[in-house]
Amino acid sequence: MQFEVVCERSLFVFGMIKILLIAIFFFIASLSAPQVAAAQNDASCKGNNLLEKLEAEDTAAYKRILAEASEIENSESIFWKVEKAGQKPSWLFGTMHMADPEISTLKDNVKEAILASDALVIESIDALDPIAAQKAMGELAHLTLLTEGTLSDLVEDNLEDELAAAVNARGIPMPLADRMQPWLIATTISLPICEIQRKQIGEKVLDAELADFAKQSGKEVKGLESIAEQLTALASLPQDYRVSALEETLAAGDIAVDMIETLKQSYLDGKMGVVFPLMKEIMPKSG
Repeated sequence: MQFEVVCERSLFVFGMIKILLIAIFFFIASLSAPQVAAAQNDASCKGNNLLEKLEAEDTAAYKRILAEASEIENSESIFWKVEKAGQKPSWLFGTMHMADPEISTLKDNVKEAILASDALVIESIDALDPIAAQKAMGELAHLTLLTEGTLSDLVEDNLEDELAAAVNARGIPMPLADRMQPWLIATTISLPICEIQRKQIGEKVLDAELADFAKQSGKEVKGLESIAEQLTALASLPQDYRVSALEETLAAGDIAVDMIETLKQSYLDGKMGVVFPLMKEIMPKSG
């Protein structure tokens, strides 16, 4: 089976999705006009599950992935209870920053854990406040916007049409996208269009749903990082690396959406151990 080969910088893009998805939602919502759409019924909502495709087309590779995943300790759970004699228990819950109802709907056992806790600690609390998030993005414009030249100047000429099509499909006019840092556009165009539509019509990502439930239950909500810390970390990477990440995301086409669909299904199945073995299989240069 031959998947399109995507280099190591594409892994950087998927990593940025994990870091920045909540903030990006607010950023995109502030730039583009609301599109009242039935996102769940949009064809853009669903990519292909690459693991299922591999099972059908390359059984040997599929078995290798499952075998490697089985050797990863605790790889078949996203929710743990942490206990120690004489201490109140804590819980650790892995989240995906998506507004897809299959992801964002809170399960009873998660609610029960929050109710039994003193506080909820999530990745970032300022990203959950649209006004605070937009203010932070404005104050950090030097990290998100190009100070000279345009995005079109940075990418290869043969990818300019793909760039324009990708940003326009996500509600960002090309003249505006041309002013943005390549890592921000790379992250944005890696999102399924329906995820942006969901945010535009007010649906919340899983972390926001967790925070809302905790607040309504009288629990303190804390954050691990600020948007400023996250953006500063990304902005510290070399510009040529970030441009390459954007170019490879554009060249990858639907594989970015397919990868998110695969991550989603692995998450719902509670089998996250397959993710890295699968990425090494379909992105062999990144090993």
